[in-house]
This record gives sequence, C-alpha cells and structure tokens, in this order.
Amino acid sequence: AGAVALLADHVPALGHRLGGPLAAQAARLWFDILVTSVPLPGIGLKLGGNPVTAVFPFAPLARGQSLAVAVSTYRGQVHYGLVADAEAVPDLDVFARALTEEVETLITACGS
Repeated sequence: AGAVALLADHVPALGHRLGGPLAAQAARLWFDILVTSVPLPGIGLKLGGNPVTAVFPFAPLARGQSLAVAVSTYRGQVHYGLVADAEAVPDLDVFARALTEEVETLITACGS
C-alpha cells in the first residue's frame, strides 16, 4: 500500500483517473485502518485574518475501512482526529479516551 503513495507522483493524470477507482476498491483488501500524519508549518497561520489556534485533522474512510486516525502537529502541539464506521467501531468514544490517557502517560514518562 505504501508503494502506491510513493509512485503517485510519477503517474500521469490519466493513470490517476483510471487507476484511482481500482486502487480505492483494492484499499479495503490491503488494510481496514488508516493512520496518517500531516505536519503543518511551525509559523502561525491565519484564516480570515484570525490566528489559527488549533487544528482538527480529518481522514475520510474508504469503503470497507473501519477506523481512520489523523495526526497533525502545529506550533509545538499534536492534534488528532478519529473517524470510524459506527458498526465496526461502536465504542469510538472509549478508544478516544484511552488514546488521550495513553498520550498523557507517555508525556509524563518522558518528563515533559
């Protein structure tokens, strides 16, 4: 699956148009959980003239995927967003709380 992303820059637009739907269908065969990280610039961003103070990363689910975890870093903070298929992951709130608790434990263990 990782090779597809690496090769995407080397495929012409027609290849994307024809191969995209096929790759999307095959994605559910390769994995059912998506984890992605998108670092943002360390400089302060503005939206409509107002400073951006937090970000809420979002990764959409492909058909057949159960959970998507998106992580972004912005100005020294880590922000994450969770998206789930309600049937496959009916207790997303429990997962979100556990994730928060484990991150806090990790921060404490690292002495920060």
